[in-house]
Amino acid sequence: MGFFSNLFGGEKEYPVLEPSSAAAQRLSRFNSEIETFVNKVSDKFELVPAEDTLYIFIGNPPGMFGMAWFIVGEGKEHNFKTLMKDKGLSQRKMQTLSDDLREAYTRSESSERFSVTIGGKKIKVTPSEVLAEEVHQIIQKVSV
Repeated sequence: MGFFSNLFGGEKEYPVLEPSSAAAQRLSRFNSEIETFVNKVSDKFELVPAEDTLYIFIGNPPGMFGMAWFIVGEGKEHNFKTLMKDKGLSQRKMQTLSDDLREAYTRSESSERFSVTIGGKKIKVTPSEVLAEEVHQIIQKVSV
């Protein structure tokens, strides 16, 4: 099935994220947020756990995608829409943000990826500290 699903555009299979890994430990700090997100978002997404933030690429990066993120202890979802509203960002600034994130994602495409199952949904995880740091820097750059 794996060969044919990849051949015909199906989802690539990734190894299961080891529960004792640093990435799994980081994800565990966002269990309730992830479960809520899984039930709310029907599109596919990819988790990028950082030290104190969980970044989520939604859709089909590096093509058409959105982003959401959660910060440890806040329990609040941040996304392009809330960032644009909170910081008064122009559409042009948001396009630059999206382009920068697309480039960061593209640079990380060779990073190791894993899968986790949450709420019956198989989710891709990219435990790349480099990608997480780039995403953080890009978002911070437009947030100031």
